[in-house]
Amino acid sequence: MSGKRISVLLVDDNVTFLGIATRFLEAQEDIEVVGAVQDKEEALRQARELRPDIVLFDSAVTSLPGGLEFVPRLREILPEAGIIALALLGTDGYRRLALEAGVDEFVSKADMGAALLPAIRRLAQARCAGLAQMWLIRSQSEGESKARL
Repeated sequence: MSGKRISVLLVDDNVTFLGIATRFLEAQEDIEVVGAVQDKEEALRQARELRPDIVLFDSAVTSLPGGLEFVPRLREILPEAGIIALALLGTDGYRRLALEAGVDEFVSKADMGAALLPAIRRLAQARCAGLAQMWLIRSQSEGESKARL
């Protein structure tokens, strides 16, 4: 990545966890926590305003019924963002449901220390590659349009 820090929006109804996760992520030179909210409605507002690279959310936040119903709404607002679901229990069934709902990565809170940073960096790198490809395609089509004139 080109020196730009990866912006992350945290969503968890546990204020203690938000503080711990914020400190953990902010200790990384390449990551910046741009928001930390306790409910999904506020997360959707912050997502619109802040346009983070990554949204990291606790899939069990109860401010919306069925924690994973949040994902399609978030995807509408930030189609290009990486979405990581956190869960206290990392069962295969729940992981499958989260991925089917549209999250990009699923991380068990028990594995957070080892799995979260690589997931954030992998998604941010993929996002940069995708944006670069979109720019290239747009530039090529604009060049073709000018050549026809």
